[in-house]
Amino acid sequence: MIDKYLADSERIGRQLIDMAAALKKENGVCLIFLHRSVDGDCVGSACGLCEALRRIGVEAYVAMPEELPENMNFLGVSGLLFDVTADTDVVKTFRESGMVFDRKFTRAISVDISESDRMGACGEYFDKCPNKIIIDHHASVSMRSDNMWIEPEASSACELVYYVICSTAKLLGKPVSALADKLCAGCLIAGMVTDTGRFTYKNTQPETLISAGELMALGGDISAVCYNLFDLKKKSKFRLSAAARSKAEFLCDGQFAISVVPYSMFKEYGAGSDGVDDVVSALRDVDGVEVAIVLRELENGEIRGNVRSNDGFNSAAFAGIYGGGGHLRAAGFTVRDRKIDALADEVRERVEKLL
Repeated sequence: MIDKYLADSERIGRQLIDMAAALKKENGVCLIFLHRSVDGDCVGSACGLCEALRRIGVEAYVAMPEELPENMNFLGVSGLLFDVTADTDVVKTFRESGMVFDRKFTRAISVDISESDRMGACGEYFDKCPNKIIIDHHASVSMRSDNMWIEPEASSACELVYYVICSTAKLLGKPVSALADKLCAGCLIAGMVTDTGRFTYKNTQPETLISAGELMALGGDISAVCYNLFDLKKKSKFRLSAAARSKAEFLCDGQFAISVVPYSMFKEYGAGSDGVDDVVSALRDVDGVEVAIVLRELENGEIRGNVRSNDGFNSAAFAGIYGGGGHLRAAGFTVRDRKIDALADEVRERVEKLL
C-alpha cells in the first residue's frame, strides 16, 4: 500500500465493512453509481468494486445509466449490471418501491463521479439514498466530507478503488486475492489504462505502475485490455473515425483542433455512438495543437463534447462552462436542446478567446 493513500483508503475500507454489516441486518442491496457517457475508468472502478463487495457477502450491483459500450463486453461484467432504464418488472418494482430482487436499496456508492446531475437516469436514485460513499479523482470536485475520498493526484478512480480493496482486505485479515479475483483485476486495469493513455499521460505515477503490476499478478490481462479498448475496431467504426478526422479544422494558428460529427454520419457509416472515441486524443496529439474538441450528436439529439488539451489549456474549466467536468487535460460535457452547428460556432468562438 502506498503510504500517502493509506489513511484515506483505510477510512473508506472501514466504511465498506460497516456497510456490509448494515446491509446484512437490513436485507439491503448496494448500488454503485457511475457517470453517463461511460468510459473505461467509471465502468472498471464500479465493476471492480462491485465484484470485490460480492466476495465479502454484499449484494451489490452497478447502476447503469446507458448500455455498456460494445468494446467493453470482453470484461465479462454483464452479471454485475443493473440497467435502471430497462423496461422490466424488476426495474419497475425498483422505481416504485426501491426493491431490487426482493431487497431494499439502502446503500449507494459512487465512483469516478460525485455529482448526481452527471449520472443520467441514475441520478435521482442516488439522491434518494441517505447512505452514500463517494470515491473520485476529478480535480473539479470541490466537496469534501468523511464519506468521500477525492484524490485529484491519482491516475484514475480504478487506482483508488484498488487501494480501498487492499485496505479492506487487510482490515478483514484476508489476502487481497480474496477480494480481487481475475474479473476484478481486469476491470481495474481497464480503468487505469483508459485514464493514463496506456500509462503515457502525465498523471501516471510510480505507484500507478506498481498497482498495475500487482493487478496483473492477480490475473488482470493488460494485453487483452489494451487490445480490446484501443486497437480492435469494426470496419464501420474505423471508417467513421477516419471521416471525423478528415473533417477536423485547425484554428488559432494550429493551436485548436475541432471535429463536428452530426448523427447523420453515424447513420451513414453504421457505427455506434462510441465510433469517434479515439478522435479527440488523435487531434490533441497533432503537432502544435493545444486543445482538441470533438462534438458528437446522438440519436436522441444530445450533443456530447470531449475535450483534450496540453499544458496551456484547462479542459475541466472549459467543460464546466457547459455543465460538464473532468481533469485539467481531459474532460467532457453534454448539451441538450441545441443544434450542433450553432454549438460548434459558439465553441470555436469561446476557445479562440481563451487562446
